[in-house]
Amino acid sequence: MASRPTDRLRPIAALAQAFAIMCLASCASVTHIESTATPGPAIRPATDPVFAYPAEPIPVEDHLVSSKGRYELHRISFPSVAENGQYGNLVTVDYHESRVPGRHPVVIVLPIWGRHVYPSNAVTRTLRKRSDGTMHVLNVLGEDFLIDWPKLGTLTDENEFIETWTRGAENEIATVIDIRRLVDWAEGRPEIDADRIGLIGFSHGAMLAPALAAQEPRISATVLGMGGADPHEFIARCVGARPEGVQVHAHETFGWTRDEMAATLGPIYDPVNAASSPARVDPASVLIIEAGRDESVPETSRDALWEAMGRPERYTIDADHRHAFYTMTPLRFNWMRKKIWSIFETRLIEGPAHSRTGEN
Repeated sequence: MASRPTDRLRPIAALAQAFAIMCLASCASVTHIESTATPGPAIRPATDPVFAYPAEPIPVEDHLVSSKGRYELHRISFPSVAENGQYGNLVTVDYHESRVPGRHPVVIVLPIWGRHVYPSNAVTRTLRKRSDGTMHVLNVLGEDFLIDWPKLGTLTDENEFIETWTRGAENEIATVIDIRRLVDWAEGRPEIDADRIGLIGFSHGAMLAPALAAQEPRISATVLGMGGADPHEFIARCVGARPEGVQVHAHETFGWTRDEMAATLGPIYDPVNAASSPARVDPASVLIIEAGRDESVPETSRDALWEAMGRPERYTIDADHRHAFYTMTPLRFNWMRKKIWSIFETRLIEGPAHSRTGEN
């Protein structure tokens, strides 16, 4: 007997209902804390000597990749200030240059080095689309790890193990300096308004972005997604992924506990620890988005980041580290993308950005 139309529609209706429930649940699973910052002059950061670098011209190679609509895509690269863990020790960036006449703000997008490219590429597409050509984007590429996780999981010599961690920290310091040099390059471009520079990082990128924002007075707006302070703590206590494998290896090979690993790595990673440079950034210029059930970044590290950045506006998604990124997709109504766009629109396009004198 032929099925009735209503019978055939029931699976579709059930699927639609489940999708609607999922979406409604996702909308209700975000905790929001307003920034405690009050309007006023920006706090101008002092540069630590470890992040100093010679003020000299940067030999940038520029290759036009494509030209479509309001944007040209350029692949630019230049030598790192030191070894940076990337192929050829190069800094490689996709520059999405607006073809709209005039000087426009620029947002620097940091990668998750050696890992996923989706967050960086997704936010780049969002900034291009929503700005409609009134914003440039510098999407930094990071194909290789800054910390050599594969090597760390195989070493049997304790001194070499520590030296490899030290080399990872040196790569991160070099990367912070290199992004400052990228700001130098942007400052000299006639199409870029260097008083309106934004910065965003996800995961590992959100662990280096605070150090960059703390050292770099030309950053006017910063977004940190699923990051944290005290890198030695989340390296030693991360559950899952590569860090946990290294934890197990260190325990089995050297007898290290998680506490001993954190104590050993603390001084090594102190220069890039946001908690070591508190109150360097105007909290009104910062947005933090985090995962409330983050198994990679412990709550203590997330709280330490919020405190170090001056208690800025903070959204906590009821999800683990990986699934928090789903809020960047249509399954979660692109919620995170909208929040990211909102602060850059407010700080870099609509409202007055920081000037070099610290005035709003």
